[in-house]
Amino acid sequence: MGQLDGKVAVVTGASSGSGVGIAQRFTEEGATVFMLARGKERLEATAASFGERAIPVPTDLGDPDSVRAAFAQVQNRFGKLDILINNAAVYRPSPVERLTDIDINQTLATNLHGVIYTCREAIPLMRAAGCGDIVNVSSESTIDPFPMLSVYVASKAGLEAFTPILAEEVRDDDIRVTTLIQGTAQGPGGGTLDFQWDPEMAQLAGEMWTKLGLLNRVGGLRGGQQIEDIGDVHIFIVTRPRTQRLDVVNCRSF
Repeated sequence: MGQLDGKVAVVTGASSGSGVGIAQRFTEEGATVFMLARGKERLEATAASFGERAIPVPTDLGDPDSVRAAFAQVQNRFGKLDILINNAAVYRPSPVERLTDIDINQTLATNLHGVIYTCREAIPLMRAAGCGDIVNVSSESTIDPFPMLSVYVASKAGLEAFTPILAEEVRDDDIRVTTLIQGTAQGPGGGTLDFQWDPEMAQLAGEMWTKLGLLNRVGGLRGGQQIEDIGDVHIFIVTRPRTQRLDVVNCRSF
């Protein structure tokens, strides 16, 4: 018997980094997992490796119609949703004066607008289930701000402001909403393949972060947490007794 037998979950950003570890651990524990991400081929290949309980749904989280269509699949197949993990994020280092329109719009669309869109769609499905868990993943950069990640940090700060308000709105529906401030993880991340880092900006950012001691404080110099261990943290959060809620969890590299 798995800890999540019979549960239906949605995991965003499920084709890379932490999202892979979360989806893998959820399927291992018996959940049916709708895996949302933009890159169709990579998403489908990843889902296939987890077996029939992993369902790939190519989705642009910054597009409300794309999000509606993804959650319509959940509605049509199961009529309910037990767990939503808002893990997806994109980020690309740049000083403010050199931010492009794409940098600004795609970062906010994925990291903040997408969270609001998915929560909006999830609430009725969780009411149908009788209860639910939403985990909105933030970043240690809101605690120890990183220069050259201004829009990313702003998007995560917005997520942290949004989450406790949502939690109060759905408390009476037995829907728990948690902010997970998650430290660095091993493996490729940073979002979509069409949103890659400029090598010059990456070098400049790395030099600045090292000089300020930021990478050492968040564990980046040691490679970060294993994605499977991050998956275990998410399982811990969503399997607490219904009488218990975890408003904010901080999980970081040792």
